[in-house]
Amino acid sequence: MKLQSRLVIGFLIATCLTGAVATLVGITMINMTTLDEVQRKVQQDINTAKLVYRHNLERLEYQLQFIALRSPIHQAILSGNLQPLEDLRVLIRSGTYQSPEHMSLDMLTLVDPRGKVIYRAANPDAKGDVILWDSVVRRCLEEKKPESSAIIMPYDVIIAQNPLLADRIQIPIVKTPQSVEIREKVMNQGMVLRAAYPIMDKNRKLLGALVGGVLLNRDYSIVDTIKETVYRDERYKGRDMGFATIFLGGVRISTNVMTRDNQRAVGTIVSKEVYDQVIGQGKDWIGSAFVVNDWYISSYTPIWDIDNKIIGMFYTGILEAKYRDMKINTILLFLGITTLGMIIAFFISFRLGQSIIRRIRILKQATVAISSGNLDYQLPSGSSSGFDMLDEAFNNMARSLKDRDDRLQKAFQRITSTERLASLGQMAAGVAHEINNPLGGILLYSNLVLEEMSAENSSRSNMEKIIYQTERCKKIVQNLLDFARTPSGDMTPLVVNEVILTSLNLVKDQSMFLGIDVSTKLAPDLPLVMGDLSRLEEVFLNLFINAADAMDGKGLLHISSRLSSSGMVKISISDTGKGIDKAYLPHIFEPFFTTKEPGQGTGLGLSITYGIIQKHGGLIDVQSEPGKSTTFTITLPPCSQTGIGSAQPNQEGGIIG
Repeated sequence: MKLQSRLVIGFLIATCLTGAVATLVGITMINMTTLDEVQRKVQQDINTAKLVYRHNLERLEYQLQFIALRSPIHQAILSGNLQPLEDLRVLIRSGTYQSPEHMSLDMLTLVDPRGKVIYRAANPDAKGDVILWDSVVRRCLEEKKPESSAIIMPYDVIIAQNPLLADRIQIPIVKTPQSVEIREKVMNQGMVLRAAYPIMDKNRKLLGALVGGVLLNRDYSIVDTIKETVYRDERYKGRDMGFATIFLGGVRISTNVMTRDNQRAVGTIVSKEVYDQVIGQGKDWIGSAFVVNDWYISSYTPIWDIDNKIIGMFYTGILEAKYRDMKINTILLFLGITTLGMIIAFFISFRLGQSIIRRIRILKQATVAISSGNLDYQLPSGSSSGFDMLDEAFNNMARSLKDRDDRLQKAFQRITSTERLASLGQMAAGVAHEINNPLGGILLYSNLVLEEMSAENSSRSNMEKIIYQTERCKKIVQNLLDFARTPSGDMTPLVVNEVILTSLNLVKDQSMFLGIDVSTKLAPDLPLVMGDLSRLEEVFLNLFINAADAMDGKGLLHISSRLSSSGMVKISISDTGKGIDKAYLPHIFEPFFTTKEPGQGTGLGLSITYGIIQKHGGLIDVQSEPGKSTTFTITLPPCSQTGIGSAQPNQEGGIIG
């Protein structure tokens, strides 16, 4: 597969995978956020319904208190004359409406301290029975304080309270598979808001209690108040947004949920799942439920009577269609944005891939050019390519290769020259060997002639000069032969001072040292070092010659040796030459690296020196001040057998000029 196709497929997979993950996370978050928001809303709605319910109970208490204070109830009880109580009959309502003063009741009863009925405003002829079965009345008389609660009252008791309530009690229950069981539990019963207010004389003696009640069956004032308070007649697509319901057991007795024929859904029952949790276990239920003819986000909460028994439940619900449509629209919008983002990201990635391919092709052309030998090739600068750093690195690499190639060419030339010099050295060694014999003959016969000369002979001084110069030539030739001899490679105990002096004597009489003062400070009693004599001489000769080159025939060469605190033998070689630039110091031991002019050195001397010292288990270090001096320090380990150097000349210090 082509690289461009692989890049495009890779970008496509990465973009789609990112989009899929973002979509999955986004949809999950939208679902969770929407669900949490709706559940929080219905929880608030059910709390509002509880407040409205509690407000109606408190209002009922206040109504009874107002009636007790404004009506001649005390006098009627004390005198036994109930005629003034006939005016209370106007407070009994004939339907389910509420008067502007909110003083309309379904039941109003006066009882004595033992719970015996003295007067019923809605049914004056029914009196004399004891209603202590009513927990609200019993607690009011026992504790002598107002009490209120919702209670369940049987059909015959409600009719005894107010015969006009018969039609409202009978609620036809819609038949379903589970309606029989629920219907039997609530059949011929009604839910009543009940309140009792104690009647006291001036001495705080209990005279009786005024008991009132409102039948909730088919009374829509509470549920409509909840709907108006919470939902404010909000509609969505022609349907009411929210509803409220009061259940007796599991049967709707007061609701503004409408059936398909636009009738209040009184008599319909709740699902068994909700019934078992709310009525059976006394727990709230929140979730999505199908109510009559549509799906609602619903909340159910139990209604407790004064004895903490569950007698019914409240319901508030929000039309799910609105939130479902909101969620779908949000998801579609999110998917649209995500898809657009994926398309844009893919387009950008595709363009980026094309730019990468173009730049790779340019790099390929550059590598082909360089591999063909064109080391001067440079990538064209392109500030908008985004590959500036790569281009710069490639160009630097090309320049480095060119530089290394130039250095290799020069090194090759120097090696060739070195090989010629080596051949010349071998030839010179052969010539020196051949010259050595004639020099020996000259020296022999010169001495013989000198012995035969008398002391007064005027030619005697000339003959002595001939002998001196011949010995000098023989010594130079012998040193040359010793240096040209192939190293044996044998490691033997050596006296470092002797090796230093031998190497120094080999070069100090050469022309490059004529203007250089040589100072030595060689410590006596140094331990022997294990080394190769020829190799160590090569090291010292190389350092001496480099020092002479650095001083350009004028300066001071100082050579010292000492024993360090760690027991190592240290040799220092210092010159007063031009020094080494700090930028070159890290590279001076690299092969073919040299600061000399072309043709003046191969750049191998210090590299070979470094390798020889390493093979001897030692270290070599350099310190230099540009324009002032350079000091090479060699550290060699002593051998196990110690000894004292035999070379004593100039070990305490001196100047050789």
